[in-house]
Amino acid sequence: MNIKVTNILRRMFGGKPVPLCPSCMYDWRSACHNLDRPRVTKCDEYKKRY
Repeated sequence: MNIKVTNILRRMFGGKPVPLCPSCMYDWRSACHNLDRPRVTKCDEYKKRY
């Protein structure tokens, strides 16, 4: 299942969201400018690494 969908469902049912950064294609300092990195649970620029 898509990690974004999983996080939406977890928020709806009171679960803890999964961080997106470990599976993101932009998971390195110079590529990601999100200030909440590496524990982001909602990101508009997220792209799955594999």
